[in-house]
Amino acid sequence: MATLEKIRQHQVLLFVVIIVALLAFILGDFLTSGRTYFGSGTTVAKAGNAKVDYTEYQARVSAASENQRNSQRQADSDDLSQQVLQQLLLEKLTKQEYSDLGLVVTDGELTDALTGEYPHPAAQQFIYTVSQQLGLPAPSGQAVYDAMMNPAKYGLPAEVGPQLKQMWAGAEAAVEEAMLQEKFDRLMNGLFTASQLDAKSLYNDVATTRHISYVSQGYNSIPDDSVTITDADRRAAWQADKSMYRLSEPARAIDYIIVRIEPSQADRMAAQKEVEDALMTLNSTDGTEAIAANSHFVINTYSAPAARINDNRLKSFVDTAAVGQAAILSNSGDTYSIAKLLGKTNEIDSINVSMLARADQGSVDSLLTLVNGGSSFAELIDGTEVVGQDSTWASLAVAGIPANLKSALETNAVGAAFVLTDTIQGQPTSTLYRINKRRAAVPVYEMASISYTVDPSQETLTQLSNDLHTYVANNSSAEDFAANAAEAGYAVQQGFVSASSAHVANASDSRPAVKWIMDAKKGKVMPVYQDNKQTYLLAVAVTDAFNDEYVPFNSPLIADQVNAKAMKTKKAQMLKDKYAGKAEDLVGYAKLMGTDVRTGDAIFNAPNLATLGFGESALQGAVAAAEEGKIVGPVEGNNAVVIFAVTGQDNKGREYTFEEYANQFNRQLGLANPRGMQPQQRFNLLLGKEKIKNNSLNFVRGIGE
Repeated sequence: MATLEKIRQHQVLLFVVIIVALLAFILGDFLTSGRTYFGSGTTVAKAGNAKVDYTEYQARVSAASENQRNSQRQADSDDLSQQVLQQLLLEKLTKQEYSDLGLVVTDGELTDALTGEYPHPAAQQFIYTVSQQLGLPAPSGQAVYDAMMNPAKYGLPAEVGPQLKQMWAGAEAAVEEAMLQEKFDRLMNGLFTASQLDAKSLYNDVATTRHISYVSQGYNSIPDDSVTITDADRRAAWQADKSMYRLSEPARAIDYIIVRIEPSQADRMAAQKEVEDALMTLNSTDGTEAIAANSHFVINTYSAPAARINDNRLKSFVDTAAVGQAAILSNSGDTYSIAKLLGKTNEIDSINVSMLARADQGSVDSLLTLVNGGSSFAELIDGTEVVGQDSTWASLAVAGIPANLKSALETNAVGAAFVLTDTIQGQPTSTLYRINKRRAAVPVYEMASISYTVDPSQETLTQLSNDLHTYVANNSSAEDFAANAAEAGYAVQQGFVSASSAHVANASDSRPAVKWIMDAKKGKVMPVYQDNKQTYLLAVAVTDAFNDEYVPFNSPLIADQVNAKAMKTKKAQMLKDKYAGKAEDLVGYAKLMGTDVRTGDAIFNAPNLATLGFGESALQGAVAAAEEGKIVGPVEGNNAVVIFAVTGQDNKGREYTFEEYANQFNRQLGLANPRGMQPQQRFNLLLGKEKIKNNSLNFVRGIGE
């Protein structure tokens, strides 16, 4: 009883402790989930001191999506969001760099760029567009600014001023950004512009051609299975190309199986029967009503003369088919194309007409009098009060022409002007027409174009899903996942994923899988994932986790590249050991190698060296440094070891000028490009050795969440 009494006395305290614990748990999850607008949880990505906030990121993604819709481009939303994120990081890094370098655009520079005699290119479109909209006599930044500050002077409503100020502020920001970028590019180019030493060195490189005699032995002369590659060899090969394996953010190596959800053979057979049955029905009934209720069939009805039918198969069908007849035109890629001829008439296809109307939609009787009096349509069209066309060809055998207009154009006499009055949105409107030419009637076909797509059945989807789920359940380690796939009928592929990956294996709608992968430990196998559109099933095993600066030398992800490099280096050393010092001259080396002595030319910075191939920088350097007449080698090349001798050299005789060779130097480094660096080059330069911390997956609903 005493114990119970103590509990009762402290029940308030216990209640408070429990509530505090619950709040701590909830708030802890809330603040670390990445779905909050408070603290670090709102940072979508970070690189160095550059941070992208969720609100800013979301607004930019929404704007980019709207632009895509307006341009009618079908962009993948995950691709778009990661592109936006990198662009925002680039902007942040760039602004930080501008600040560090002290780059600014002064008020005077900005004013001159917008209102000067020669506006900045980034301002020209804005100035031209606004000048046109305001009806200014000529495009002028100064005039646009004056209209903004004094709208009444230009007969503009007072509210135009604030609107123009908002537009002007946007233009200023765009021009300032463009000018800062130009200053940065000029500064960067200036850092690498040729010095006297660079220009002279280039002159020496290109002005001298060295003639060489050489023999070579290719690495393919040694079978791969006769070479033993050790971890030390792999590590050395990796070290030689280490920069290729640098990571800008944590990543994962994966094995994955992707199963496309496609119709089975049974589905295709069932679809074929359904199409054949539908074809019989179409041929035995009028119209297309008999199949209209079947959602598998998409029906489009339209009319067109034969000359306007672009599909040759359809054109051939309507030319020979009887009205009411249907046929399968094609069956390609699980899609059937069916056509039915619904009707055939003779109609006017081509007609040439002139037309006039008043801009205020008023009466055109006075214009009719002028035309009948001999005035031409062209001279009456002023583009302001009277609009129209002097002569235009049109088709009457197309959909959308009002019945009264079609009848008038078919029946009125050629050469006679007439007025057609109609009502548009309750308002009477009149148009003056004259038929200049009217060609003879042609056959016009009324057709039904019917498409049928074979979809996978629910039974097929269930079978594919069950099979893959069973495989994953029975192979729950990364090792088993890859080892047993072929026997189960699956093909395992390798991939590389980071938080910035928009997809797994270019599969759309797979960011939830990316999230799971980045959260998983090495060796784990992901639950089977199916996309929202039911187009594929995905299973993934995480084979490696990279959290350091480089992909390690022994990672299977880069095994092929590292082994190839190690193999080449090992073979090169074997050949060097075999031939070094074993002959007195090139003829002797040629005899040992079983080859001939060849000759060729070498220019130090030329892309090719004799007949030895492209990019032989080590050999070119050796040739440039070699003493004339001396046997050099064996030297390791890209594909062979080479032994050579410089037999002579020629100087082009061209005089050295700093300007010529400095320009050549700059062009070789790409510094003559007026547009400066590309965005990815700029991003890599500004990122430097900093790591990217991409938190955007925190805002993605993961698998099973």
